[in-house]
Amino acid sequence: MFTGFKAIAPGFSHSQTCQDAAEAVVLERVGIALVADGHGSRRHFRSELGARFAVEVAKCAITQFIEMTEGRNSGFWDGSAETGGGLKKADEYIRQLKSNIIYRWREAVLRDLNERAFTEEERDICADHHINPDAEDKNDLVAVYGSTLLGAVITERFWFAIQIGDGACLIITEEGNAEAGIAKDAHLEFGHTTSLCSLDALVSFRHRFGDIPIVGITVASDGVTDSFIPEKYKDFTMRLLRRFVDNPDQAERSLRDFLPKLSERGSNDDVSIAGVFDLSKGKAALER
Repeated sequence: MFTGFKAIAPGFSHSQTCQDAAEAVVLERVGIALVADGHGSRRHFRSELGARFAVEVAKCAITQFIEMTEGRNSGFWDGSAETGGGLKKADEYIRQLKSNIIYRWREAVLRDLNERAFTEEERDICADHHINPDAEDKNDLVAVYGSTLLGAVITERFWFAIQIGDGACLIITEEGNAEAGIAKDAHLEFGHTTSLCSLDALVSFRHRFGDIPIVGITVASDGVTDSFIPEKYKDFTMRLLRRFVDNPDQAERSLRDFLPKLSERGSNDDVSIAGVFDLSKGKAALER
């Protein structure tokens, strides 16, 4: 039913290092797309690991979340989300999911801090930024793994997306339109981004739940979205759907080849995108 894809490339200005991570998972009735963007600045010197942890824990948490909620008489699975009670229940469940992801991410970071000693170079960076690498409370060191996270879930009957930080989520409707999955956060200005490493991460973690079927959903790091003006990025997403409808394997290969060129002529930043399409619905939408 669903076809998932992911593609990632280091930024043109970043040599071979890449702070992004991406994943796409297709289960029996569900598709999941994930992208994380490590902050990459000198202060966040382990953010490549932070992004990888974000995708790994989100994949696990969302998969388990779906398995648990599927068996419940909830607004998620019984089609009642259009009612006030159903929508409220969906919001409560998604808030629990976000909290679970943050907790698991911090656990992964703290585990890595205990297992991987700081190098001399990393200690020098800590000194430059007034960070105590030997702090007894390892929670004080979580920021060096700082990362954003975008996650999207699509089923036959509904979809939802979660986001902390920059980047973009797009949905493709059955009418053949590409639309914003989550509105832009007004706090993300002048290079500032919210982060999994923040103490107020749960407050900054946005989400949106849709109770109508859609054709597909994509998530992308800001390295991709900053390479387009907004409407052109929507056009790119529709062209991407068309290519997947025509030939999924070739489309994914072409996308992977294209991303380094996009970074070079666009943002120069790391670029990553993941998504899930229902190709049968996609073909019908493109013919409208």
